[in-house]
Amino acid sequence: MSNVRDEARELLARCHAIISCEGTAEQVVVEKLLEADALVVPAENVIDVTRKRSAAGIKEEYLNYDYPWHVCIARVLDSRTEKFALGKLYARFRVLSFITHPEVEVLAVIRERAWDKWKRSGKKPSDFCKQDLGMSEIKSNEFLTAYWDVDSIAAAAREYKRLSKIGKDELCLADLIR
Repeated sequence: MSNVRDEARELLARCHAIISCEGTAEQVVVEKLLEADALVVPAENVIDVTRKRSAAGIKEEYLNYDYPWHVCIARVLDSRTEKFALGKLYARFRVLSFITHPEVEVLAVIRERAWDKWKRSGKKPSDFCKQDLGMSEIKSNEFLTAYWDVDSIAAAAREYKRLSKIGKDELCLADLIR
């Protein structure tokens, strides 16, 4: 019997995807992976990478078309509880949420080999990056673009999956990477 992760990967491998990113860091990471064709969804099957996060915004911008292929929505965000309901009319569009809890900056903490120190600190990963790792620009596009490369993203995402408490029905960024 297959699990949620296997089903998500199989779906993404055969659908066209709209990838919704919560913030700048998520968008930089996803775009780097997309440029390298390192996502489970083939690069040529990505309709768009967007910062639109609300179901209403996604519906208005992307879902009122008669696509000739199956379309799914991949959301990259840190919240496990954020609501995203498309409604019955849009039930044919599968929504997958890839969680980077508590926030995507935890990947930088992992890349800097500071997981244990961060865990003891009690700080949000972005605050820890700024205060303890000297990454004052951790939220800026320029910093993130220079800081991340595909190999370091993939390694940090896989290590996050190993270190974090991820529910059996929860997807994380590593599940989006080939």
